[in-house]
Formats: sequence, C-alpha cells, structure tokens
Amino acid sequence: MDFVYFVVLVGVLIFVHEVGHFAWAKFFGVKVLRFSLGFGPAIVRLRRGETTYQIAVVPLGGYVTMLGENPRDRIAAEEESRSFRAQPLWKRLVIVVAGPAMNLLFPVVLFFVVALGKTHVEAPVVGMVQPGMPADGVLQAGDRVVSIDDEEVETFDQMRRIVADRPREPLRFVVMRRERDGTETEHAVRVTPVLSVERRPLDVVERLGRIGVLSAQPAAVIGVRHPQSAAAQSGLRTFDVLTSIAGKPVRRWLDLERALGPNRGDLVPVSYLRPVRIERALGGLVDLEVFEPRMGLLTPEGGEGDGLERAGIEGSDLYVADAPPGTPEHRAGLRRGDRIEALDGHRVLSWSSLRVALASAPDVEHVVRVRRDGRTFETAAFRIEQEASAEEPGERLPVIHVRNWLPVQRDLVPNPSRVTFAMGDAVRSTGEVVSITALSIWRLLQGRVSLDTIGGPVMVYSVAGEYGRKGTLDFLWVMALVSINLGLLNLLPIPMLDGGHVLFFAIEGVMRRPLSLRVRQVASLAGLTVLVLLMVLAFKNDVQRLWPVLSARFGDGF
Repeated sequence: MDFVYFVVLVGVLIFVHEVGHFAWAKFFGVKVLRFSLGFGPAIVRLRRGETTYQIAVVPLGGYVTMLGENPRDRIAAEEESRSFRAQPLWKRLVIVVAGPAMNLLFPVVLFFVVALGKTHVEAPVVGMVQPGMPADGVLQAGDRVVSIDDEEVETFDQMRRIVADRPREPLRFVVMRRERDGTETEHAVRVTPVLSVERRPLDVVERLGRIGVLSAQPAAVIGVRHPQSAAAQSGLRTFDVLTSIAGKPVRRWLDLERALGPNRGDLVPVSYLRPVRIERALGGLVDLEVFEPRMGLLTPEGGEGDGLERAGIEGSDLYVADAPPGTPEHRAGLRRGDRIEALDGHRVLSWSSLRVALASAPDVEHVVRVRRDGRTFETAAFRIEQEASAEEPGERLPVIHVRNWLPVQRDLVPNPSRVTFAMGDAVRSTGEVVSITALSIWRLLQGRVSLDTIGGPVMVYSVAGEYGRKGTLDFLWVMALVSINLGLLNLLPIPMLDGGHVLFFAIEGVMRRPLSLRVRQVASLAGLTVLVLLMVLAFKNDVQRLWPVLSARFGDGF
C-alpha cells in the first residue's frame, strides 16, 4: 500500500508541475509535442491534436517537450513562429517558471481542503493564566474574550495572533466573566503584552507579544497540601481526579473552584477517581495506571477566604508525578508526590517555568526545594542529562526525566466561517512553509545545516506511506510540504533544473544574445553532475536513516 501512496503523491505533484509548463506554452501558442508523466517506455499513450500524452514506466519525474526546445531541432519555416526558441525572452521565462510556480501554488488548495475539515476551533476562552505574566491578576480562567481593541474575536487563534503582533502596546480586552452566583457580566480590562524574543530552528529569531494566557483548561486533578488538612482527613490524595461535588459534575479545575470556593465549612459528598499504578502489566510489557472510582465526605475548615485553600487543596501542576529510578533527578532525591517549591533558591511558579530553567542551564548543578508530607527540604545537587541531537550532529540536547501530570481540556466552538477560515489558514500555512523551506535551503548552502538532512526518494516513499495510513487529510498535508520543496528545489540555479534555464535567460537578458550552444552543453553537463552527486548523497542519507530499522528486522546477519 505504501507504494500506491508514493505513486499517487509523486504522480500528482509531477502532473501539477508539468501542467504549469504545458498550460502556459499552449496559452502563448507554442507547439507542445509530448506531455509525459514518468520516464522511459510509455505504458499508456494517447494522441490528441498535435500533442502526444503518455504515462511512462518510471514514475519519478515527467516532462513536456516543446517544438524548438532543443537548439538542434530542425523546424519547418511555417512552424518557426510556434517554436519555443522563437518566443520573446519574457514568454520563455513565464513558461519555465510556471512549473515550479504551480508547485508553490498547489499547496494553497491542499491546505484549504485540510483546513476545511476543521469543523470546530478553539473558543476564545482563557484556560490558564501563567503567574508573573501581564494577564496575571487581570484576566481570569474562564473569561470569554469578546473583543480586543474593538476588533471582534471569534477564536483563540485569532486572539493569539492579535497579541503576538502587538508587543508593548496596551490592549483593551472586553471579556464575559461568570460570577460566583452563576451570572455573566461584561468586564473591560487593559493588558500590555511583553516582548518575547524566541529563537527557532535555523537561527530564526521571532519577536512576539505574550500575555501569559493558555487555551488549555486544567482538569480537576488535585494536590493535597498537608497530611493534616481537611482534604487528607477525608481520604483525598494528590493526583485524585474529582468528578463531582455535592452531586454536581466537575470536569475542569474551574468547576472545582466554583463548587468549593464559596464553601464556609459545610460537609459535602465528593466523588473522585484515583490513579492506581500497575507495574509490568500485560505480561510485563508496560506499566499502567488505572482509575478506581471512590467517594468521600469533605468538610473544609470554616471561615472566610477560598474554600479550596481551607480544605488544603491546590492544583497538581507543581507535583512530581514521576522521577524514573536511575535518573539524576531520582538520585538527587525527587519522588512521586513531591511538590516543587523552589529551584536554586528561586521560587517556581509553574512546571513549564521549571522545565525552561532546567533546560537553559544543563551544565549547572541544581538544587530543588520540595515539600513532602508537610515537611520542606532540599534535594542533593544534580545536573540534568544531555543526549546527542538526531538533527544537528555535534549538538547535545537537555533531557528532563522528572515530569508532572496535569491533563487539560479545551473549549471548542463550531468554526464560525469554514470557507473564510480555511482560505486564510491555507494562504498563511503556505507562506510559512515556503519561507521555512527557502531558509532551510539557504542555511544548507551556507553550510550551517548538515548535508545529512538531505533526503531522497526513499524518504519520500517512507513519508508518503506513513501519512497515507493516517488518513486523507494527513496525506494531503504532507503532499503540500513535498510540493513546496519540489517547487523551490526546481528554482535553484542549476542547469538541468528550471532554475538553470532562468539563469540562462537572465544572462541572455544582460548580454542581449543567447549563450552559445557549447557553453550551454558544458553547463548542462556540470549541472547533471551536481544533480547526480546530490542524488547519491540523498540515497546515502536515506539508507543511513533506514539502517536501524533493517538491522532490527534482519539482525546482525543483514
């Protein structure tokens, strides 16, 4: 089946490419002799008018043969005006560029179809507010953003783009907020995004506005602050998932806050799920955690203030869910259920900030202050592990083994305008992939990206099969990526490629005459040599990527 996916992917992209050449040649009145999908002997051949259409046996390319395309062609006088070489320079340029241009425009259609399948999008609802960020204390979890600076907001992604484009500019948010009595009220607040300078792959630096709002809403997974707290006395434990309070269903942390926040010491029945670890389940294949349903009675301490705090309940974000034995974190003393208080003497506000701090200083010895069973202490000093990067030879990446557990949910709403949304998403996605791919090629030419990243037909075959099995939309998505790569690579100024013809035309435009046949022949031979070397390199890289799979399958005797 993988072969079918590969043939479909390559065949469609070659067809689109050659249609570009073919359509503009016909438009300008150039006589097209042959339109071929594939190389070698024809499997299917059909003649319509003056053009022969065929499918050849080798599906790794295609071509359009035009009258006068070869300088050695002999052309009857009455057909000279319809030859390729007789066309003005600008028309020849359009015909040649049309092929790669089709490969760069076709992804707009593919991404449009993919985006059209998004029937639901993330609602513009605040899920979590990161401590210490501009939105902290201004926006609240559960706020539904109506507009930003009088611009109506319909999706979370739209809100994210507005904020990202306007760092350090005060923005007026209008939000609908649910009060504790269940009513919704409108609030207008001002938030000024901070400037976030983020380094991306390929040495790309982005300057974006950030306010510290996430769409993800944490589930009602609790942390129990102290073994003598009301929650602990009722039988609750850290990582229990509350499902109902006093008969009312609880899905998210926000539901839990609304249910227990106003409690002034009243006894309430609670139901919850407790994760129970089963080691070496399924015959020793995996370690599992299953949920056991339980019930209990909870009585928060009386008084004013938040009922969750008086019950001794907090979010599970900063609690260690796993510290695998043998890792530096485990040897330092971290264990499941520990709550992270500080790293290297600095208070930790969220698990994400902990990961960033550890990853940014992999060569530094760290000390973590934790709270366990109501007692606070510091771990032994440790350094996080580093491993070799699979993408950048010589580069080592930090590996953080300790992890937390905080499942999240997202509010989805029907896509307000599927066609408009899909078109905007398609154009934006195509532009982003084109820019990233072009930059990758440029970094490759600069020597700042390893030649080991070059892939060939074997890699395309593997990717086509992998994404084809995932489904139609995934297959169309990867087809768009390959199409953009094909279009940009064809524009490289290498003789034998379309970009090589563009180079010849540019020189002809400057010199006011075509290059001599001898010069073009030598250049074409050099271009062919370069392409062969690139194909050999790509095949070598493909084999190296495939070798671990083959070794695992055939053993040492392969």
